[in-house]
Amino acid sequence: MMTNEMNPAGISRGDPEGVSVYYHFPFCVRKCNYCAFYSVAKTEDALLDAYLQALCLQTRAADEHREVVSVYFGGGTPSVFGAERLCRLLAVIREKFSLSPDAEVTVEVNPATADEAFFRALHDAGCNRLSVGMQSSDDEELRRLGRIHTFRDVQTCLADARKAGFDDISLDLLFALPGQTAETFRRSLLDAFALAPTHLSVYSLQLEEGTAFYRHRQTLSFPSEDEEEAQYDLLCGLAAEHGYEHYEISSFAREGHYARHNLRYWQRGEYLGFGPAAHSHWNGRRFSNTADLKAYLANPLGANDYAAAERISEAEALEEEILLGLRTSFGIPAYLAPRERVERLCGLGLLVQNGDRISLTERGWRVSNAVIGQLLP
Repeated sequence: MMTNEMNPAGISRGDPEGVSVYYHFPFCVRKCNYCAFYSVAKTEDALLDAYLQALCLQTRAADEHREVVSVYFGGGTPSVFGAERLCRLLAVIREKFSLSPDAEVTVEVNPATADEAFFRALHDAGCNRLSVGMQSSDDEELRRLGRIHTFRDVQTCLADARKAGFDDISLDLLFALPGQTAETFRRSLLDAFALAPTHLSVYSLQLEEGTAFYRHRQTLSFPSEDEEEAQYDLLCGLAAEHGYEHYEISSFAREGHYARHNLRYWQRGEYLGFGPAAHSHWNGRRFSNTADLKAYLANPLGANDYAAAERISEAEALEEEILLGLRTSFGIPAYLAPRERVERLCGLGLLVQNGDRISLTERGWRVSNAVIGQLLP
């Protein structure tokens, strides 16, 4: 990804349909109790300015000349980076890369860290999609999660975004929360649908090491597996009733509003990651940047392990295609999986075959790890 060392002669560029870019912003007002993503609770202007300089330096050094089809600002909390810095970075991206005229440009937003002026500046700079971290509409659940916003903040956030011109807005929600019931989750879903987002990303909360929830896991009351499955069933049913297509295990969209950047991941497209802990799939390798802000700021051009990353073998590529492709409703070519296993899983109602492609059913998605495991070579 950087200079000639990152682009040895004779290595294929890979995906001819362009490339995506991801920028990680590891800054938060406060670390949430469930979050295992790399982030720090720091928002000082001097640090943010230094980070902008490092991102610009790494961007300008990238040895990539194909069209960029999507840009994603994730975190952390990109909105605490400030509209001016985000717009300056987007200008550098436009200078460095050939940005597709219809590129999807997404910014993740914490509802308590943005207002109409913020959204208007981003919209004027060419951002055209938002991903808003709602998580729940129950303020007590939000407090337990460690979120800094209320549901009222979410409502205000979407109103401000729409006034500024945004009409492609995704909401993130969580379920299987400590103390959550099917009824409180139902209310959160109905409140989310009432806000009329074009897309929903809804994830089951995972208890991960290093988080506050993990440290206090003995004192928390999480839903049972049966209760979690019931919440997932509720999600799938209500989303369908409200006109959202379930196109990926955790993703639901109005017609024409798939998360194009995320589809790049699931369809094994190539992407470059900038900033600490950002991952890349490029030139036949998967690699990542150091998950250390101080080290990244000290040497943004030497932040990744591309040189040490092995090229993806044909066997690994096949496994990835099956594993990632079956996350989506589009599925995979049937010939990639053993025929007898496909027939058996179709008979069990876990897979469905349409023409020359197979995909998981709603029931199959609920046990996706087990099903996919049976189809891997």
